[in-house]
Amino acid sequence: MTEKIMASLESLSTDELIKIRKDLDQLIKEKFDKDLGKRQGHRAKVKIVGQAEIEREKEFFYKLHKILIQEMSVNGLVFSIKGTVIDGDLLKVSFRIPSTGEKKIIDCQAVRVTETKPGTIPEFEVAAMAVTQDAVKSYKDMLRKRGK
Repeated sequence: MTEKIMASLESLSTDELIKIRKDLDQLIKEKFDKDLGKRQGHRAKVKIVGQAEIEREKEFFYKLHKILIQEMSVNGLVFSIKGTVIDGDLLKVSFRIPSTGEKKIIDCQAVRVTETKPGTIPEFEVAAMAVTQDAVKSYKDMLRKRGK
């Protein structure tokens, strides 16, 4: 099959071959990313300071953690935090939009957590995905009902 394809490509011009190569490269990249389970959308690189509240911690004490948002997309964000975040934690992230100063509050769930600086006060890099109010409500109910 490869020989037949190569034979048919030999009759094409250089410009057409370059266009085909670009299309093939894009197709290979999309298939490779899909096989690895990578996200299709792009994230914007930003440096926005904000605060995060971990829902699991609210049961014992109310604490806001300072965060630095590094990447944002339509349905998620990546930030660093000096506080213990567990994979699957629900977080309430608040920050101000730099251009308008408008305050945004996003409920999100930690999807990927990696420890960047171990120590007595570890620093984590967290990738979080936005969730609905129903997910937050069911998570709070689960925390309230556990151990019964």
